[in-house]
Amino acid sequence: MARPELVGNVLHKSLDKLGLLPRAKRFQIFWAWNRIVGELARNARPRRIDGDVLYVATNSSAWAQELTLMRKSIISRINAYLGGDYIKDIRFSEHLWGTTQSYKQPDAGGQVDEEYKRFMAQEALAPDEERRIISLTGTLADSPLASVFQRFAVTMEKRKKYLIKKGFSQCDSCGFLYQPGRKCPYCKAKQELNDYNRVLAILERNPEMSDITLSVLTGVKQKEILAKARQTLDSSWYRRLRQAYFTVDSRKLSEDEQIRLQQLMVKLVSLRTGQPGYLITQEDLDKVLGKRLSGLVKGRTGRT
Repeated sequence: MARPELVGNVLHKSLDKLGLLPRAKRFQIFWAWNRIVGELARNARPRRIDGDVLYVATNSSAWAQELTLMRKSIISRINAYLGGDYIKDIRFSEHLWGTTQSYKQPDAGGQVDEEYKRFMAQEALAPDEERRIISLTGTLADSPLASVFQRFAVTMEKRKKYLIKKGFSQCDSCGFLYQPGRKCPYCKAKQELNDYNRVLAILERNPEMSDITLSVLTGVKQKEILAKARQTLDSSWYRRLRQAYFTVDSRKLSEDEQIRLQQLMVKLVSLRTGQPGYLITQEDLDKVLGKRLSGLVKGRTGRT
C-alpha cells in the first residue's frame, strides 16, 4: 500500500499544475516578512505585490530612501527564503504606511486582539455571501486548493466586515479599506504615480521646461512630484554619461554614437539650467558638466 502523500506536497503540485505556484510563493512574503528582513520590519511592511514587483510601505521618506539603497540585498534575501527568483524589484514608499496596520497581527506581548478573535470565530457571513465565495473557486472545485481558497476568502471577507465595524471607510473607486478621516491612500498613491509618469514623459522631451509651465500643462501642483521627476532624469542621464566616460574609448566612437552622447549632454544641461538646447554652447557644457565629461565628444561631431 502506497504511503499517503504529505498535504504540503499535494498543495505544491496542485499550484504548479494550475500555474499558481509563483503567485502563492510570492504571497508567503506577507507572513514571513519579519523573518526575512529582521529588524527592518519595524520601519517597513509589505503592502502589495504586482507581478514580480513588491511594494513596501515605510514609516518615513528617509527610510524609503535608505531601503531603496538596500534593494538588491533585500531582494536576494526574499528570493533565498522563497527558493527561487520570484521577486525582481521592490519599490518603497511612505504613503501607505498608515494603512498597513493589521488587526490580525500580534501585539507587543504576542497576543492577538481578543475582540478580533471573537469576531472571526462567529458565523459573520450571510448565506448569499458564502455561496458567492464558493462560486469563485470555479475550475478549482475538484482540486485540493478549493477548500484552502474558500477558507482564505471567508477570512478576508470577515476581516473586511470587522474593519468596517471598527470605522474603516471603503473607497467607492477601488474598494480599498482605509482608516476614517482620510482619503483613500491607494487611489492617492496611484494618482501620484500617474502624475509622476506624466511629468517625467514631458520633461524627457522638453527638459528646459520650468516647474510653472509643467504645473499648468499637467495640472500637477505638488512640488515633490516635479522635483522627483527632475531628479530621476538627472540621475539617469548623468549615470549614462559617466558610464560612457569610464567604459568607452572616445577615439573609437562612431559619428552616430558621438551625436547621441552630445545630445544627452545637451538635454542634461537643459534640465539643470532651464536653457533650450539650441542655445547651449560648448562653454555651457564645460561649465555645467565639467571639462573632463563634456570633452568625451568635444570637437568630434562638428556640433556645439
